[in-house]
Amino acid sequence: MNKLYALLRHITVILSLMFLVFLVLDQFNPMMNFIDNDISRRLLFGLCASGIGQTVLSLRKEK
Repeated sequence: MNKLYALLRHITVILSLMFLVFLVLDQFNPMMNFIDNDISRRLLFGLCASGIGQTVLSLRKEK
């Protein structure tokens, strides 16, 4: 359980930093289309899923 929680924390931080970089790069060069493609959508889904999973495990850990 603790390993899964630690893994989800790392995945959440990594994906969040990736999207911050994508946003900055997309502002400088919108023609590269970093945010509006299928890979970014899948990564965003992974970020949301890891955030929800981390929250659920955190709530279970408190009880």
